[in-house]
Amino acid sequence: MFYKWRYYVLIKLGFKEQVHRIPAHSRRYCSQNYCNSRIEEALNIQIKAEQQASQNYLNIAVTFLHPSKSMIGAGGFFMKMYYDELEHMHKLINYQLLRGGVPLISGLEPPNKHKNLTMLDAFKLGIHMERDLTILIEKGIKLAEEVKDYHYADFFTSAFLTEQIQSIYELDRHATNLTTLKCNDAFLLLYDMELQKKYPLPHDIKKSNK
Repeated sequence: MFYKWRYYVLIKLGFKEQVHRIPAHSRRYCSQNYCNSRIEEALNIQIKAEQQASQNYLNIAVTFLHPSKSMIGAGGFFMKMYYDELEHMHKLINYQLLRGGVPLISGLEPPNKHKNLTMLDAFKLGIHMERDLTILIEKGIKLAEEVKDYHYADFFTSAFLTEQIQSIYELDRHATNLTTLKCNDAFLLLYDMELQKKYPLPHDIKKSNK
């Protein structure tokens, strides 16, 4: 009787026994909306990159907002870029949680000091950062296609790549304007005033900057 019962259990519950023989970390992925461990790692790398970019943009913004420069328009532009990258990071964290992965919020590299940073240099730095982020996104999409995670590929293609192209275009346009036109102090003041109209500072920062 015991052997018959044992045979019945093995047949009916055999799948569960097989699952329990899988290592714990692998079992975890079995219940994570089919989230591959490499995809989870790629998401965390992207989260850190967006977090780092947001800090770098914030550092550039406060450099221009400092009383020694008082370039409010440039500060407003890079403050907007800071908030954009922060929003991207939050979207990625939520997506990681949705897929059943574990978001890793790791430490960041200390920002560079930009005491003598020019407006042109700042836009060029922005282009470099956005291109690096785009390359990382494209690597993630290729990985997703390799492991047949089409939802991941669609998420990044629809939610991020268009924004990346727009950001690079906008940064490049400003860099081209500043390179082509004569960048004397009067021109930079006028250019900063135009930026200030388009990228106003958040109200709380505006008050503290007066």
